[in-house]
Amino acid sequence: MLVKQDYANFTANIWIMQTIIIENHTLGWTLRYSARRRSFQIRLLSATEILVTAPAGASPDKAAEILRSKSAWILRQLKRLAAVAADATNSSLAHGATLLFHGEPHSLLLLADGRKKPHVTYSHCSITVHLGELVGEADHPLVIQSLKKWYLSAAQSTLLERLTYWAGQIGVRPQRLSLRDQKTRWGSCSSRGGISLNWRLIMAPPPVIDYLVIHELCHLRHPNHSPAYWREVARWCPDFRLHRQWLRQHGALLGKIFAG
Repeated sequence: MLVKQDYANFTANIWIMQTIIIENHTLGWTLRYSARRRSFQIRLLSATEILVTAPAGASPDKAAEILRSKSAWILRQLKRLAAVAADATNSSLAHGATLLFHGEPHSLLLLADGRKKPHVTYSHCSITVHLGELVGEADHPLVIQSLKKWYLSAAQSTLLERLTYWAGQIGVRPQRLSLRDQKTRWGSCSSRGGISLNWRLIMAPPPVIDYLVIHELCHLRHPNHSPAYWREVARWCPDFRLHRQWLRQHGALLGKIFAG
């Protein structure tokens, strides 16, 4: 593995690095500092881009050393991303495409029924976009707008219902729910008690949704990832490790549509 270091693009809080080569893979990488971090964190944002978040004051050379030590892990993640790219699920919004909803694959149907206002209906095996006339091109703007609106509405309803339910079970009081669309986070909990969840979770299985809701609500009692925090999570979600694994294996699929 070779590391080409170029610190010319340094700004106050971010070092922009150049390339890291692992076997036959060339990836760009960025080093970002965080005052809240106590250790290095590595995230593959794509098959060609790595984000390294480091504690304040950590040297870029140390980040390069960390990357070298994680080359086997990075290769495994690249293979996972390649498998996601090869999976046709959530890859298109053309008639007959496969979309995820509640963790299950559904066929996308585009139906011309003469109605002026597009709308979406749902069954156990299909998601149908009703259009005024049939559109020939894949990923047509009307289809994109109608489907995204439908997914967001379903996410708002489902995530709010699960948040209300689990807050009552755990005995905490979140201040509000915000829906986000973040590349690298499924949820967060603010110091003021606000819960943010990634709306794309509506494509995940219901137990995974519950796990993420519980995960954030437990931060209202433990604003960290201490052993006490994970014991609290396990109390309400004994199988949380299985749901975390589902997200590691399939989470990238959720971001394949509406990515623009």
